[in-house]
Amino acid sequence: MIIAHDSKLTVGAILSSQELINTISGLARVKFDRVCVEFVCGLNESIVMGKEMESRGIDVIISRRGTAELLRENLHIPVLALMANPLDILISMKRAVMFGKRIFITTFRKQLTGMEVLEEIFNVSIMQGIYHDDTSLEQVIVDARDKGADVIIGGGISMKYAHKYGCKGVELYISEETIAFAIEDALSVARLYRQEQEKSKRYECIIDSTADAIISVNRFGIMTTINRAAKDLFNIEDDHSGTDKHALIDYLPQLNFRKIFDAKQPMLNKLEKIKGELFLTNHIPISINSEIVGIVSIFRHTATVIKDENEVRRNFAKGFVAHYTIDDIIHASPVMRDVVRKAKRYASSNSTILINGETGTGKEIIAQSIHNMGRRAKGPFVSINCAALPEQLLENELFGHEEGAFTGSRKGGKIGLFELAHNGTIFLDEIASTSPSVQASLLRVLQEKKVMRIGSDRLIPIDVRVLAASNKDLIEEVRSGRFRDDLFFRLNVLIINMPPIRERIEDIAIIAADLMKRISEKCGLEPISIPENYIRKLMRYEWPGNVRQLENFLERLLLLSDSVFDPGIFHELFQEIETYNLSRRSLPERMVGHVGRGKKGDGQETLIAEVLLDAKFCRKKAAQMLGISRTTLWRKMKTP
Repeated sequence: MIIAHDSKLTVGAILSSQELINTISGLARVKFDRVCVEFVCGLNESIVMGKEMESRGIDVIISRRGTAELLRENLHIPVLALMANPLDILISMKRAVMFGKRIFITTFRKQLTGMEVLEEIFNVSIMQGIYHDDTSLEQVIVDARDKGADVIIGGGISMKYAHKYGCKGVELYISEETIAFAIEDALSVARLYRQEQEKSKRYECIIDSTADAIISVNRFGIMTTINRAAKDLFNIEDDHSGTDKHALIDYLPQLNFRKIFDAKQPMLNKLEKIKGELFLTNHIPISINSEIVGIVSIFRHTATVIKDENEVRRNFAKGFVAHYTIDDIIHASPVMRDVVRKAKRYASSNSTILINGETGTGKEIIAQSIHNMGRRAKGPFVSINCAALPEQLLENELFGHEEGAFTGSRKGGKIGLFELAHNGTIFLDEIASTSPSVQASLLRVLQEKKVMRIGSDRLIPIDVRVLAASNKDLIEEVRSGRFRDDLFFRLNVLIINMPPIRERIEDIAIIAADLMKRISEKCGLEPISIPENYIRKLMRYEWPGNVRQLENFLERLLLLSDSVFDPGIFHELFQEIETYNLSRRSLPERMVGHVGRGKKGDGQETLIAEVLLDAKFCRKKAAQMLGISRTTLWRKMKTP
């Protein structure tokens, strides 16, 4: 065995002639880089050696014609035949006539032509013997002997049998020049073959990298390309590749191949039932010179389509996270304990929730808390203020649009918030401000659980829990015709009423303390402590902007104070918010609403004591300030 190098390509030579082996070995040492030479004694042995060479990574094999034909039938790598040129044949004949006039030539599977010319040139008689394997070759040699042949011309194996049966033999001569040309041709073929193999591997990697099943068939319905997904999905065995057992009808009888072929145009996005399962299919004709020569079919399981769509939605929905939990709701009042109790109960449901409450009462906080307590906690939480956008923009944000749906539409289209909220929650704040058109679209989404992008004719299924909020009385909005009654009843399944801060004055102290801590952390300052008597002053104010207004007040107080509580600054800021008089109700009205209907233990004692203090313990004046009678005031003061 001789090994050398030529562009990292390896040529294998399988020969039964020691003379040829010596010639090729000498050429390899001088002219060629990588040549592997093996000696064999029979045709069957050559097949075994060829497979062994192939497994070692040999790129191309050269051999005598008969051996080469057998190797081509059993190997996948290229095999080239060492063919004697006319001069080589003349030299062989010249050597043979030295032994006699009756010449016998062994040939593989078919007779040689042009022997009449050689007979005329050399004045000889030429016979031919055809063989197919080692056994038949041996019999051909026996026949040649029995026919009285003077000499036998053939390859190395023919010479082996000629010597065995006492016949003269002349090995078919192949010149060094012919061998060199054969090796160069083999290297060229090997380079082309490697390039094609690389292309084929890239192509195979590409089609195997997709989860879609891909099958191509020729005009006869025989599968010519099958990717890994198709093999796994339809149980197509690898070892049948390239045989008639790969007929499409044997594996997918439900497909009407002939109909697809006759259509002569792509058949895209077809829903087809195959082996009892639903697939989204694409059938694309393969055309060469305007002639359809095959079909490429792509199969995608509908479950995969849905899974991939959900994954896309999840990726787009990254960042839509609910940050608040139920622990963020600071409270001590009975009314808020009831709100929290309802929120916990409602979290386990999938029904729509309508959250009513004035501005700043924490409607979004309770919405996020419900999301984080429910089964959809790992899904997105998408929030939108419906009052912040005009009608056209709001529809675009909620439902998305297709490319080209309108002037200025996004290239590739836009995914709407409902799609982004798939498997999660969407929070529609200030829903009372939506237009009739948007309300109609929302109603359709709630009823059908599907959305249609602007400019599209395709419904997209969604799985979304809807939470809505309003700072307006939706019943009154329905009565006035500004809000659809059918949408109201769709939303009004589960209800949470967020009380204003004036109805939960016992929460003001702990809310203020929590807000001061948060604000100081945000601003990088030390929190200040507000004396109790000033806290009571905060409790007497209505806070028409609710918790949000209280937060703004405390932030200004912290920033204007010098690390310690300043009564002057407090009074200045408090007088400022009182001057604004944002509330539509007077203090007595508020007191009637709270003290008149309230129960002992919900903060009334503190409030009554403060009012009595301001009235200098004049019960008549205190009762007037509270908006109740002196009898009611006396009863509440006496109630244990």
